[in-house]
Amino acid sequence: MKRYDKVTPEGTKDYLFDECSRRSRVTGILKDIFKARGYRRVMTPTIEFYDVFGASAAYLPQENMYKLMDQKGRLMVLCPDGTIPIARLCATRLTQMEMPLRLYYSHNVYRMANGLRGRSSEIYQCGVELIGSGSVRSDLEILEMAASSLENISGGSGYRLEICHIGYFKALMDSLGADEETREEIRYHIEQKNFASLNDLLEQFPDNKAAVALKYLPRLFGGEEVFEQAYALFDDENARQSLNYLQTIYSSLQQLGLGDNVIIDLGLVNQAEYYTGIIFRGYFNEVGEPVLSGGRYDNLLSDFGAAQPATGFAVNVDLASNVVEKHPPLTADVLVMAASDEYLVKAVLYRKQLIARGQVAENCVLDDREAAIAYAERCGIGQVHIIGKTTEIIDIES
Repeated sequence: MKRYDKVTPEGTKDYLFDECSRRSRVTGILKDIFKARGYRRVMTPTIEFYDVFGASAAYLPQENMYKLMDQKGRLMVLCPDGTIPIARLCATRLTQMEMPLRLYYSHNVYRMANGLRGRSSEIYQCGVELIGSGSVRSDLEILEMAASSLENISGGSGYRLEICHIGYFKALMDSLGADEETREEIRYHIEQKNFASLNDLLEQFPDNKAAVALKYLPRLFGGEEVFEQAYALFDDENARQSLNYLQTIYSSLQQLGLGDNVIIDLGLVNQAEYYTGIIFRGYFNEVGEPVLSGGRYDNLLSDFGAAQPATGFAVNVDLASNVVEKHPPLTADVLVMAASDEYLVKAVLYRKQLIARGQVAENCVLDDREAAIAYAERCGIGQVHIIGKTTEIIDIES
């Protein structure tokens, strides 16, 4: 029987040295942004009851979840999403808190990558949720924070934020009158920008204005000009309201100086049953998939018996770490060696003094002076300090 004791499961990996450092830097940047805007951290379990996600099957298929049993035979899952447990938390322990609630989290989520090579099943996320406000002010707050997150991670350049209002797509689908299976096929082809398959699918709706608009939807991508095109394609009242709202948000983001970093994409129709208003994704030029995603989800908390409007986003920290500057492996400044066992305590105290002054001081566990010097040379350590009756300082040639 094949043994799996020297490999990690599909969709997971070991993180080494600078990878860990870059992960920590991204997390630190995000936490500072969240806290500066009044968001407070919460932590939910890695393991949840399956029932927490049972009502969410439309946008979190159960076949993508890692399942296990507890000692009582109850079905559990490794948490596949950061937002839904917070909805549970808000509907139980936080019902007496003043609204709106501003919460952030930082933890792994687990979703099976379905055999796609290179895709991760263990995703480290940092995210925020703004619970209890359905106003344009809260949408603008979240979008500004999303843009600030991308800007600070990337160093101010090389990012874009694509925004949409799912109400426009829903208005088109309601007017089309397609069955549920066809609606999902249309949504999928729009999301994938598969023009040929989309056109073939919509041929069954001749002379339908909504069908014509849906054919163009993946092309409605760009700046201010997108609104004029979208209004011309479909002028249903619900569609117009969605476009008006999106245009208000877009104008505000432009006034904030975000310029070409913000793009309208009316073909952004992922998880149409989950989102209820503004939806958005964030990208870096160096990364081929979204590093940030979010939007308004006003119906989710109703699943837990505590109806509240809500909006938020999550950052895939592992993907975002790819744009953070790489550093050479950290090496010690000084290797501290006790001349003999008699001076072990003295060497420890000496090393603590170096550390207090901001230096990286590594303890030498070798007994031989020449071996210690050779070790420092191989590791790129600048000095060896040998602690005895006096302190001998040896400079290592680079």
